[in-house]
Amino acid sequence: MPGAAVLLWQPSISRAGRIMIQYIRIQNFRSVKDIALELGPLNIVFGPNGCGKSNIYNAIHLLTAAAEGRLSGFISEEGGLENMMWSGERSPLDRHPRRLQIACRTDSFDYELQIGFPEKLPYPTQFMLDPIVKEENIWLAGYSRRPSSRVLQRKNQAAFLVDVTGEKSTFTESIYENESVFGQLGEPHRFPEVSRVRETLRRWRFYHEFAIGRHSPLRQPAVGYRSPVLDSDGQNLAAAFQTIVEIGAEEILHEILADAFPGCQFYCENEHSRFALKMRREGI
Repeated sequence: MPGAAVLLWQPSISRAGRIMIQYIRIQNFRSVKDIALELGPLNIVFGPNGCGKSNIYNAIHLLTAAAEGRLSGFISEEGGLENMMWSGERSPLDRHPRRLQIACRTDSFDYELQIGFPEKLPYPTQFMLDPIVKEENIWLAGYSRRPSSRVLQRKNQAAFLVDVTGEKSTFTESIYENESVFGQLGEPHRFPEVSRVRETLRRWRFYHEFAIGRHSPLRQPAVGYRSPVLDSDGQNLAAAFQTIVEIGAEEILHEILADAFPGCQFYCENEHSRFALKMRREGI
């Protein structure tokens, strides 16, 4: 039997000002050995339980975690690198170290991240399964990864970036080997292209496994603030709803809700600036 589908939706640039992922490649990530996907505005991934649908979703989520400076934390939450790395049978001729690789391409940039295990260290440590960023690269889109189009080149703890003048410079700050350069970039004005990629990745949102129990943030009134984007945990749901009503496409919103919930009306209740989303239906 087919399991639940994974929905990958990307608002158009003209409507939301966001950059779409055009292509993603995932290698050695859980059950995925090597897969490459061309993506459009709306993508539905379906198949039987255990076929790897959620791994595509989680791989994209890992890129956002890297941009937010919490790559190690995300991998830890997923059970550690040993659990996340593809563990299938390898060819006897494959002498390369095991690496988890994720690459994505938009109409603006081409980003690649390679993660592996630590090398053998000459001193004792209890962090032998720490994820290590082995390579990290950014190319400007449309140049087929030519060396001249690369604005970030990282290998282990050495990184070179193209600065605002177009010159290639060494990243002089100390780089944590278990985190992306994104989480350690303190001068965005010096490296505008790299900073733009980071901000793009950080703006992606992931809606998965909302808590719906009695004490769920979704069910609790919360102080409202204008929210053009729904938080990943859904806590600002009522505020996001009211934002659409006031400055967005209210008619489209109500049309969609009417199709999904015939005979129901949704509205935001505001009590002392604490917002709660309510539903009204005749006879109930």
